[in-house]
Amino acid sequence: MTQPFPWYDPLLARLRAHLAGEPFLRDAAHDLGHILRVARLAQALAEAEHAEADICVAAALLHDLVYRPKNHPESSRTAQLAAELVPQWCRETPGLEAKAEAVAAAVASHSWSGGLAPASLEAAVVQDADRLEALGAIGIARVFATGASFGAGLWHPEDPWAASRELDDKRWSLDHFERKLLKLAAGMKTSAGQRLAAGRQRTLLAYLDALRAELAGDHG
Repeated sequence: MTQPFPWYDPLLARLRAHLAGEPFLRDAAHDLGHILRVARLAQALAEAEHAEADICVAAALLHDLVYRPKNHPESSRTAQLAAELVPQWCRETPGLEAKAEAVAAAVASHSWSGGLAPASLEAAVVQDADRLEALGAIGIARVFATGASFGAGLWHPEDPWAASRELDDKRWSLDHFERKLLKLAAGMKTSAGQRLAAGRQRTLLAYLDALRAELAGDHG
């Protein structure tokens, strides 16, 4: 972090211990590295948008406090489950007590599957920061890591672009680009998020163009 908060190191230490004792083994796309990258993005966006950075960074650190594998029946509820725990975490972290409800609200609305619209600038920042992580070079790595964690194939061997079948990103990771990733840039809530997403979107599209050429047998 460029500007550490007094509560940052104690909260991170508690978070590390929490992750170590979880009942589910996290996939590589939702590990501590992901959480720290989202926190850095949240701080950068908060500074650009003049949002309350402490709320944004704390919410980013706690946004994946509850983890379920993507093929778990509770996967779509993890943001809400995390938001229910966040107020207590904040009240037990000196310096965050007064921010508990704002941090929880930002956590509650961050996820794509949860479908909630952010109700504050800080919540918009956290949602954008998490979605930026699904774009660009990191996003490409994360989508295949997530698919591998529950046994999805890279792409359908005979119809990789779903020309004659329904998209199924639980079976084929490439389908997730069309189902979700390529829609994220258009939904960014902040101006800074939109600018960053545009560049990362170009990376996704360039990758897909290269993959399409290779799968078509273009060896040039």
